[in-house]
Amino acid sequence: MQKSLQPLLNNKFAALTLIAVSFGLIFVPLAKFPIKFMIITALVLLFAFLQEGSLRGLNFKRLRLQEVIIIIVSYLGLELLMDFAIQPLVSKIFNEPADYTAFDFIKGDTQSYYKYLLYMWISAAVGEEVLFRGFMTLQLRKIVGERKLVIVLITAVLFALPHLYQGLSGLVMTFLFGLAFGFLYLRFNNIWINIIVHGLIDSLFLTLAYFGETGFYQ
Repeated sequence: MQKSLQPLLNNKFAALTLIAVSFGLIFVPLAKFPIKFMIITALVLLFAFLQEGSLRGLNFKRLRLQEVIIIIVSYLGLELLMDFAIQPLVSKIFNEPADYTAFDFIKGDTQSYYKYLLYMWISAAVGEEVLFRGFMTLQLRKIVGERKLVIVLITAVLFALPHLYQGLSGLVMTFLFGLAFGFLYLRFNNIWINIIVHGLIDSLFLTLAYFGETGFYQ
């Protein structure tokens, strides 16, 4: 059955349909956070397996010392560049900071902090990277070939759109992070690098939210 499905799933129309379905599920009230992203992640893993006969196309590769160094350097580089240069500039250009008030409830609430730290690693670090970088990159390669810039731009736009609640500045910042994550993925072809870097960045954000210091990003 799996082999009979592969020709049906390995064409441009099928790839575009899978992108539309997986992205559309983000906006469907399937379940509460983070269960929804667990369902989406399970589905895209299934779709990828049915297409390829394995999950190799999602680049779940071993982490060696070299990859650990890449993770550390990428994380520190992104934090320094985004937090101290890009985000203040974006806030100034649009005359408003990113709207992070949705996370105000975490301030001083230790239980919520640890709970949402776990939720974030499940939904944002693992879920978003598997969906937007691993799965969508795999599909876009079937549609546009190895046009890496096109792939990075499309995945960054799709990654940013669910973050509209953060205002225009937040949307732009998420798009820029999407560009960075996209180039990181295509450069090193290891989804674990993306997952860990993304998770570390969001862990710092939630920690600042816990201490009521999200104004740091301004």
